[in-house]
Amino acid sequence: MATTLVQARIDPVIKEKAEAYFHSFGMDSATAIRIFFAKVSETGRIPFTIGLETEDLYDAMVAEQAYQEYIDSGKKSKPINNLYKEFGIK
Repeated sequence: MATTLVQARIDPVIKEKAEAYFHSFGMDSATAIRIFFAKVSETGRIPFTIGLETEDLYDAMVAEQAYQEYIDSGKKSKPINNLYKEFGIK
């Protein structure tokens, strides 16, 4: 079977930690990478969750919507000191 070379730059500390885990499973980095590629190729998806927790994602979406509504209303940003006074924050 023909193979091709895959190269990546990895932070040395992350590489060292990951390799310690790989070795504890009885494999080297190349084997771990081949397993990862094989799983993605087989399933058509990343074999682990990437992204924000659901609550964080919801909070980000609500904040984005609130910001967009603020912009759409034509309001201008106020200096932070004015906001502190407006909301009674010292």
